[in-house]
Amino acid sequence: MTQDEQHASELVATCAKEASAHILAYAREAEMEPLSFLVNVAAVLASSALAAQPEDRLLEASRHIQNALGLVHCLRDDEAAA
Repeated sequence: MTQDEQHASELVATCAKEASAHILAYAREAEMEPLSFLVNVAAVLASSALAAQPEDRLLEASRHIQNALGLVHCLRDDEAAA
């Protein structure tokens, strides 16, 4: 990973962490179940991100989201095996 890619990755992680904290705070204020609310917001954001893609980048963006979701499953499978 290049230094620029590392920096971009760190920015994405920081943004996601801050956004998650805000989303969970909104859920608590609305007296909603926080984790379900977070999943619902994430789904809407993913759908919006895909809808905003130009046609020639849609498949790549979709695969990127699918790979990120697959990573979660892999990490959980590794934890369960340990």
